[in-house]
Order: sequence, then C-alpha cells, then structure tokens
Amino acid sequence: MNDDEDREDRNRFKRFGDQLSGFLDPESALRRGQGLVSGVTSTTKNEITRIVGAEVRNFLDKMDIADLAQQIVAGLQVDVQMTVKFSRDENGRTQPEITKSEANVKTSGDEDEDAEADETDPAEAADAAKS
Repeated sequence: MNDDEDREDRNRFKRFGDQLSGFLDPESALRRGQGLVSGVTSTTKNEITRIVGAEVRNFLDKMDIADLAQQIVAGLQVDVQMTVKFSRDENGRTQPEITKSEANVKTSGDEDEDAEADETDPAEAADAAKS
C-alpha cells in the first residue's frame, strides 16, 4: 500500500511539475493561452448564434404572414386596363387580340400626397418647383 501511495504522490508531483514547466516555457504558455482563447471564442460564437436564432424564430413564430399580406394588399390600388378582342382567322379558329396599357400601382400614401397637391395654391407650387 505504501508503495502505491508513494507512486501516486510521485505521479501527482510529476504532473504538477509538468504544468509548472509549461507555465515557465513561454511558447507552451502562449499555445495554451491561444487554445483557451480560441475555445472561449468558439463557444461564445456558438452561444450567440443559438441565442439570435432562437430570438428570430420566436419573432417569426408570432408573425401572421397571411394578415401582413392582406394589410399590404389592402393599401394598394392597382389600375389595369386591358382590351380583349376575339376574331376568327382564315382557318376558322378563334384568335384573341389583347391590347393592354401599363398597370398603375398606387398606395394609400400616394393618394394622400395627390390630395395635398390639389389643395396647394398653384402659385406656391410654381415657387416650390423653382427652388
């Protein structure tokens, strides 16, 4: 038993001595420091990524995409003008002839600006255009 205890004590002292010599050796200490810093950095990066991912997921889970799309579309006014004329070709098949103009899209904010522009004095509008 005594030999085993002596052997364990020597092994402990040897490990402790190796650790101390590692502290005293500048290159070894630098490598250990780099290893510690890179380990902490990697762990921190992974933790931040996990936290941000969880927050984004929680935010998106609370959003109602269908409701948001309805709100966006409700604020739009789309004017589309198209003329479709059907005629027969020389083989007797019906051929559509489509003429269309460019679509105009307005938001509710555009209508407010148009109304404000109509209410301004023409002389003031001309002065504003000059400056």
